[in-house]
Amino acid sequence: MTSTDPFSSYQREYLGLRASVLANLDTDVPRLRGEERKAAIRRVNMELDEVDEIVDQLEHEAKGKAKLMAQVRAYRQEVKGWKAKATSLATVSDRDLLLSSRPADAAYPIGSDDDEDDDDDVSSLSHTAAQRARLLQSTQTLNSSSGRLDNAHRLALENEQIGGETLRTLVGQRMQLQNANEHLDEADVSIGRASGTITKMIRLAYRQRIMIGGFVVFFVILIGLILWRKLR
Repeated sequence: MTSTDPFSSYQREYLGLRASVLANLDTDVPRLRGEERKAAIRRVNMELDEVDEIVDQLEHEAKGKAKLMAQVRAYRQEVKGWKAKATSLATVSDRDLLLSSRPADAAYPIGSDDDEDDDDDVSSLSHTAAQRARLLQSTQTLNSSSGRLDNAHRLALENEQIGGETLRTLVGQRMQLQNANEHLDEADVSIGRASGTITKMIRLAYRQRIMIGGFVVFFVILIGLILWRKLR
């Protein structure tokens, strides 16, 4: 399968979003509280919607290929698990999180201020790294979406050109049919005129035959009279 294969392209997008979804579900959402947690869950749901769209495209490209269809079914099952986990995280309230967590004073001894500062610095660096990773992933997702929009726009332009050419062809064929109909009408008129001329000629021939017959009868009678007078 080449690098330009549509299935491979959508598969790369799926794997990129997979990393972002797992990072949000396994790391970001569980440690966040309040509005930040809700925003992170909304972000996960948006990514899951985009994953659904990509899996639909993968299924479309994999039609008729058993091996690829099996892979797409595995992806769908994986996405189903992500959705279930996202739903489970969304149903947990801040109160439940507080009740389920142990107080820091009971679990750990109170350390020095320097240790607390070090922990805060590590947490801040981890949070910054996670935000940077999400930002990079969002940029990649935006670029891939832009690429799909460009492809859709290109296909729309190609279809518009094909439709225009088809319309021009149909107009040309219509003009040809109209010209043919005009020629047929002219031919009908010419045939009608020829038919009238032939009918006149037939009538004239009948008249001529009648006139010739009359002359023949007249001469026969005349010859008969001449012979009768001479023989009398």
